[in-house]
Amino acid sequence: MPRIAVVSHNPEVGEGRLTPHLQRHEVLAVWAPAAEFPERVDAAVVLGGFMGAYQTHQYPWLEDEKQWLRNLAADDVPVLGICLGSQLIADALGGRAYRAPLPEVGVVEVQLTAEGRDHPVVAHLGRRVFLAHQDTFEIPEDATLLAASHEYPIAFQAGAALGLQSHPEVPADQAATWPDHPEFIMLDQRGLDRAEFLRQLEESEADLEAAAEAMFSAWFDGVS
Repeated sequence: MPRIAVVSHNPEVGEGRLTPHLQRHEVLAVWAPAAEFPERVDAAVVLGGFMGAYQTHQYPWLEDEKQWLRNLAADDVPVLGICLGSQLIADALGGRAYRAPLPEVGVVEVQLTAEGRDHPVVAHLGRRVFLAHQDTFEIPEDATLLAASHEYPIAFQAGAALGLQSHPEVPADQAATWPDHPEFIMLDQRGLDRAEFLRQLEESEADLEAAAEAMFSAWFDGVS
């Protein structure tokens, strides 16, 4: 049974739709702010968080996490990075994470590249994804862009690491609580009112759930 590290950064950002897939594996839960990152795992899932991958002065443990990701990449260990996780992968492997000119929040249309359409996981991403990010990234030089919105990169492959800027793991009922958090200011920044945000989540829930199930099934099948 593969041993999978699941790295968390904020309690508000949980495993969500990943849970049934993780239950079929040996899971090592890693709380990043107080972690000794494990040396021997068969795969890793790096979840989102409210900090930026570049905020190492405020969160010095991010340096340890990025070094750990570099070590996993050197050993060709499969890594799935979601939102902050994708930004950490990009920053660790030679790209750059940085504050975006505008946040991207809500259910947003995306386009797959030719490589994305042929990708065993990202091919199931869907035409619209749920996004909630203030930061973005430049992908590493040797990485492959798989999907993008009209404004930012959304998915890329870098060696054995797959980065997803979207939040396929988050069900609508969980996402609906995020505007209650004092650090979640993206709606105001983007000029999107809460009612519209909730409407987008509700109307897209079935499609987002189906896409997440297909993507996660494909990624965990690859790990197994």
